[in-house]
Amino acid sequence: MSGLFGAGSLRLNLIAWLVAPGLVVLAVSAWLSYNSAFRLSTLVTDRQLTSSARVIAEQIGYSGGKLVAVIPPAALELFATDSHDEVAYAVMDPYGGLVAGYPGLDAPETLPVSDDGQRYFETMFRTEAMRATMLRQPVITPQGTVVATVIVGETQKARHELIQSLWLRGFVEQALVVLAGAVFIWIGISRQLRPLLRLRQEVLDRPADRFEPFDPLPVQSEIRPLVVALNSHMDRLRLQLERQRRFLDSAAHQLRTPLAIMKTQVGYALRTREAAEVGLALREVDGNLTSMARLTNQLLTLGSVEHDRQIAPPEVIQLNAAVRQAVMEAAGRALDNGIELAFDADSDTPILASAVLVKEVVANLLDNVIHHAGSGTTATVAVRRSVNDVLLRVEDDGRGVAAEERPTLLERFRRGRTAGPGGSGLGLSIVAEIAESLGGAVELPMPRGGRGFCVVVRLPIARSEVAFAMLPGEAGDS
Repeated sequence: MSGLFGAGSLRLNLIAWLVAPGLVVLAVSAWLSYNSAFRLSTLVTDRQLTSSARVIAEQIGYSGGKLVAVIPPAALELFATDSHDEVAYAVMDPYGGLVAGYPGLDAPETLPVSDDGQRYFETMFRTEAMRATMLRQPVITPQGTVVATVIVGETQKARHELIQSLWLRGFVEQALVVLAGAVFIWIGISRQLRPLLRLRQEVLDRPADRFEPFDPLPVQSEIRPLVVALNSHMDRLRLQLERQRRFLDSAAHQLRTPLAIMKTQVGYALRTREAAEVGLALREVDGNLTSMARLTNQLLTLGSVEHDRQIAPPEVIQLNAAVRQAVMEAAGRALDNGIELAFDADSDTPILASAVLVKEVVANLLDNVIHHAGSGTTATVAVRRSVNDVLLRVEDDGRGVAAEERPTLLERFRRGRTAGPGGSGLGLSIVAEIAESLGGAVELPMPRGGRGFCVVVRLPIARSEVAFAMLPGEAGDS
């Protein structure tokens, strides 16, 4: 049954849902047809019995001081059929005496009266079941009018054959109609499924590296939204694979270069005999290892943004509190690099996000300032609430970047010409990826003082209804 009404064959499911009601209708119709055939055959039998009884009743007379009855052949010829039913009759006087016919053919004491005033009943005569009728006939005698009783009965062979003939013929005709309908439904469904089967074959034949959209026009209008959704999914998958491919190519290049440099430095240290030269080479290797460790951590962070978003459920957090904590943790490193951090925030800045991802955003922005703004720089970290967004603004008056470089800095492995040593060009791209996953965006406006560098992160504000009803992927729609 699961194959017919579950997630099995669509063709069989459609056949079942279309034919099953037809079978139910067929069963009800067969029952109604049988009842109709039964009523019709009973009506025919009863009319024959009534006609025979009246013919006999008309021949009842009075002679020699008693009732007499002559049974005409026409009274029995009415029952002449191929079924060879037996016919019994009895004519009785008012006192129950048998005038003519067969003894033992008696009527019940109480009989129902039909619509035509006749009395019909089922009885047993000898060993045969019979359908019979009783007719009372007034007879004029010298002493007055007396009432004679005429009973005529017939066995049920012809009646049953008539019922079977009427019912079976109608049932077979209706069954053939249902069967023909099922065949045509099967043919129609098979023809209608051809476009879907062709689409299935196209999907199976499509190479793994091809993402061209499928044509939705050959399929039915109800299936076209599925094809459009499939095309949309393939387009997103293509973009994702292209991003991953570019990411892997860039990551391989970024890792290959410091590895080659370190191999050269280690080779130089192995060849030289001067302790000072060996120490210098080791210090260079250590610096490169530190840069590679930072690069590796950033690569892992970039690759785990979507994973962290799935495993870390969103919650309503105050962005000002999260940023204040991050600024306090980074203040010591900033002072060591000659950078002064200032913090300013509104009191109520709720967002619906993952605390882990928000912490990563703030950490990357502060690292960007510490590594690239330059000594003697003042950086301001501000959190502001607007109507629909909460804005995190990190602005410094350091070296900055050229105006033509600013639009490309959100791409992976892109660095400005004035960037400090040891960077990988991933910090701002990590911020952009996380902001996008939280439904926000990143902007790189000109600093207010005209000098330095500025990053603005917009995140959707968490309202009371949003906190309970909105999913993290839907936050950007509010």
